[in-house]
Amino acid sequence: MPGEKQERQKFSVNPLKLWRDLKDASAMFFSAICGKYPFPKRSFIWLLLFFVYAIIPFDLIPDPLIAFLGLGAADDLLVLVYVLNKMSPDLEKFRFSKNTGMRKDITEAEVVKDEKDY
Repeated sequence: MPGEKQERQKFSVNPLKLWRDLKDASAMFFSAICGKYPFPKRSFIWLLLFFVYAIIPFDLIPDPLIAFLGLGAADDLLVLVYVLNKMSPDLEKFRFSKNTGMRKDITEAEVVKDEKDY
């Protein structure tokens, strides 16, 4: 409802949720490329920022400092987790559209809670 505060989604590091989000993010990306799903602008920007960060040679944690532990890509993984958490609302909409067979205009859909008791 417009007057109610929306509950903020908590940051998740659950590996199963992150794996599902990663698979659905790639499916959403390929569906958008094929024209089957309108790619949300917010998610596009987050993915673009992640790819730019992953490509640039400067990292939050310099790779040579932690290379001996085999954690050279740890900061890239942390950024990916952050991006997937930011994309989570759009991924939920994509999952809904995929499960119901709806493809167009789902990015503007809003779930409305029915207050009536049946």
